[in-house]
Amino acid sequence: MEHVYIIAEIGCNHCGAPQMAKKMVEEAKFCGVDAVKFQTFKAVELISKFAPKAEYQKVTTGNNENQLEMTRRLELSYNDFIVLRNYAISLGLDVFSTPFDMDSIDFLQRSGQAVWKIPSGEVTNLPFLERIAKIKAADKKIILSTGMCTMEEVHKAVNIICKYEDPKNLVILHCNTEYPTPDEDVNLSAIDTLHKEFPHIKIGFSDHSVGYVAAIGACMKDIVMIEKHFTLDKNLPGPDHKASATPEELKELCHNVRRIEIIAGEGGKKVTESERRNINIARKSIVARKPIKKGEILTEDNLTCKRPGNGISPMEWYNVVGTVAVRDFGGDELIEIE
Repeated sequence: MEHVYIIAEIGCNHCGAPQMAKKMVEEAKFCGVDAVKFQTFKAVELISKFAPKAEYQKVTTGNNENQLEMTRRLELSYNDFIVLRNYAISLGLDVFSTPFDMDSIDFLQRSGQAVWKIPSGEVTNLPFLERIAKIKAADKKIILSTGMCTMEEVHKAVNIICKYEDPKNLVILHCNTEYPTPDEDVNLSAIDTLHKEFPHIKIGFSDHSVGYVAAIGACMKDIVMIEKHFTLDKNLPGPDHKASATPEELKELCHNVRRIEIIAGEGGKKVTESERRNINIARKSIVARKPIKKGEILTEDNLTCKRPGNGISPMEWYNVVGTVAVRDFGGDELIEIE
């Protein structure tokens, strides 16, 4: 099984505080992720003053302000991001940020970013898709999240991206954009559908469900990437904390993903070294059901099959029945034939 690349989506769960963001980077490193991801935006370029909050945002942050007012408090400055990026790199983490407006794309391009995440809300934004697809960068990767999308919309976005970018540099993430996603809407089987629809493109999973069970299940569907929202405390103010993993949950997710990579194995069916020693203990051999005299015919009446399995296999039953006992056998004794 291929190594599953785990991204801790810090997003805007730092509450606009650089020091909290730095602490989140440290915790994510301790949890065992491969990368941390931020969100880069200018709220006034992203959201109009008339945009309402999503229902989940109203639940988590109240209804006393609009989406623009809420989001303004969650911005990190461009300089803050550079400082955090350098710090993450110093810890051995990969780090990148999702842009949400054209100015932020320009900034991230100037900063040398090579990994580009297209959020679900921008899948139907043609100028945004083309702008990212046309960026030239060494080792460039594009990650396309597909929450709220029909398959037709995913195909259109992929076609736009692949006009300018090699499909091998693209990862499509199955995603549901509800925070948290109800279990009945996670739909991991959609990953199978994406594999069929895009056989030459790698598939991943952006998990907004509670806990880490969905992410572990997704690992058995030939994915290459997991993205999970991350928070220091689910009770912090902000729209995404309730649907995010705590450090304890993220650590468990990383641990169990690495376990499942081993558990998945290499395929095929063979006797493993760990179980080989148990073959004779668990299998049976043909033995005397009762005492048998030399020269007596071996029959279904005087033979049976019992452990251990270091004698004649019961698969040879009909080759043994009807032969002549070569010597005396006591009850339970392994049968021998010429």
